[in-house]
Amino acid sequence: MDWTTWEQEEAKMYQPGTPVQFKQDGSRIYYIEDYDPMLVPPIWLENYPKPCYPEELRIVSNLFCLLPQKTLQVA
Repeated sequence: MDWTTWEQEEAKMYQPGTPVQFKQDGSRIYYIEDYDPMLVPPIWLENYPKPCYPEELRIVSNLFCLLPQKTLQVA
C-alpha cells in the first residue's frame, strides 16, 4: 500500500462525526470534528481542546452497548 492510499484509508476511518474514545481513558465518547492529514496531529475532536493522533483513539463501533441500562420495578 502506498502512502496516498494509506492516507485515504485513514481519512475514511476518521471522518467527522465518528465516535471515538481515548485508549488510555475510555470513560467518555468524543466525536471527530475534523481530520486534516496536513496537520500533525491530524484529528480534532468536538469539545476537546487539542488535536490527537490516530493511535491515541479507539473508534466506537457500537454505541448501543455503551448506553446505561435502567432497571424498572413493576408494582
